[in-house]
Amino acid sequence: MKTTSSLMLILFIVLSITMTACTNKAWYEGVKEGAKNNCRSQPPGEVESCLERLNTKTYEEYEKERSGQK
Repeated sequence: MKTTSSLMLILFIVLSITMTACTNKAWYEGVKEGAKNNCRSQPPGEVESCLERLNTKTYEEYEKERSGQK
């Protein structure tokens, strides 16, 4: 019985970590998409320069930079 409880706790922790990572990635990508949409609503002469200034890093690149890894 104790083993089953331990396994359930471990499974819960692993799923929680996995779900949090997916949520963070979805949030990151959503913010990037929102910024693109904001650029597209700019006056015609501003759209291209706005899009060029946007963050183009993948979530994985962002996480490596944020955590100080190279």
